[in-house]
Amino acid sequence: MAANEKHVKGLDGLRALAVVLVFLAHKAHVEAVDVGKLGVWLFFLISGYLIVGELHRNRLRIEQHTARRDAVLYVFFIKRALRIVPVYYLLLIALTIAHALFYQREVELGLAWHYAFLSNYWIGVVHDRWPGTVSHFWSLAVEQQFYLAAPFALLFSRASRHLAICAAAIGCAALIHLALYLHGASAPLVYAFSPWNFALIALGGAVAIVGARVPLGNGSVSAWWLAAGFASLAAFAVGRADCAACVAQQRAVLPGLLDIGLALSLCAVFVWIVRSQGNALVAALDARPLAYLGTISYGFYLFHNLVPSKLGEDPALYTRLGLPPAADAVVPLVLQFALAFVLALLSWQLLEKRVLERKRALEAAIDQWLPVHAEAESARLRA
Repeated sequence: MAANEKHVKGLDGLRALAVVLVFLAHKAHVEAVDVGKLGVWLFFLISGYLIVGELHRNRLRIEQHTARRDAVLYVFFIKRALRIVPVYYLLLIALTIAHALFYQREVELGLAWHYAFLSNYWIGVVHDRWPGTVSHFWSLAVEQQFYLAAPFALLFSRASRHLAICAAAIGCAALIHLALYLHGASAPLVYAFSPWNFALIALGGAVAIVGARVPLGNGSVSAWWLAAGFASLAAFAVGRADCAACVAQQRAVLPGLLDIGLALSLCAVFVWIVRSQGNALVAALDARPLAYLGTISYGFYLFHNLVPSKLGEDPALYTRLGLPPAADAVVPLVLQFALAFVLALLSWQLLEKRVLERKRALEAAIDQWLPVHAEAESARLRA
């Protein structure tokens, strides 16, 4: 039932880079540039590219009478549920039990909001501050909310209107994002609850819909596109990091404009990657170790912030072992990354992979339950 599509090289590698950026933001506390935002926005671009692209192709199949809309909806929600729900809710149940007994009992974790995939609303509006080790759940809420709305917006509208829908979503989100800054919204509200997060998903979707129509050219033109994308990405990232003072000033719109420029620059680099499948850089992104980390990146993202930040911190031991001073910072990061990787690997091998193996059987069952030929024949008779 899945729409026909070729494997896009580099996407798993991009997921790996995204999750490493988020890890560095949370564990290495990189502050020169907001690498965590870059990582999350990269995840959003990839999700939009894949999910909106799939919905767009399925809408085309519906219009060609080679797929049923109800069957496509069933398959879409089943696939999303199989990918997201099992490990996420098992983790939440474990956190709920641990929190009731011993884990961060003095901290308000907002677990009920996480169960409902409303973490972004709770952090940005209700709690209005970051809740520590479960802060990263806000981005999962954004994606899940998108998954609930996108099928009805795209499968119930003509495929020819999809690009306009994405453009309208991006434009409206940009205006609201700027308005939040103009009205002095708090940093957690803007970061977690701004609709600009959905605009990143819509940007990825627009790339999937436009496809080969993006004029990258060959050779030097393509190289200039990539160079310009990275240069603007670096400029906006540094500019946004240097704008801490104007963020503190109420009703300052400049940070919002820089956010928009940063997102568009990131999208330009993303466009180059999906359009330059034969390039050596894209092949490097598809290297097996990087691609495998991308494959298990969902579990890594879920678990990494729950790994104790004190793990591996023992300066006295490193001094006795004769290690250089840098070991005080590097060794804990390596150990924390390794533990998050092991947890993600176990989650993938023992649960996620096995659950996903059921997708094809469920798709086949839906095909039998809602056969395409019956609806196609009905459409032919109506015509």
